[in-house]
Amino acid sequence: MNIDKLYILLLCNLGSSTAIMVSRMEETANKSEKLNGVDVKIEARPAGDLPECISDFDVVLIGPQIGHRFNELKSIADVYQKPIEIIDSRAYGSVNGGMILKQAILMKLNAVNS
Repeated sequence: MNIDKLYILLLCNLGSSTAIMVSRMEETANKSEKLNGVDVKIEARPAGDLPECISDFDVVLIGPQIGHRFNELKSIADVYQKPIEIIDSRAYGSVNGGMILKQAILMKLNAVNS
């Protein structure tokens, strides 16, 4: 993998509903041979924190429950040239940290290669 760090910000209403997702994603990252040597940081924060913390992250993922705020949050991410997407609802609903981690990796790789 041609990235040396992957800092992922998960956004939800209060930052608590994605806390379990962070744990699952960290477990997957720690077990992944492909991410060996990659500095991975994953945090969950309330959507309102985005302007203060976005510069510390490579990609932003939004919980599906606040997908209706995508355009508002994307306008902030665009200022910082950070990729932002809504978390796949199936992956979120099944708490599949691996799928969401893969989504974040692809976002980072697309940003690096564009």
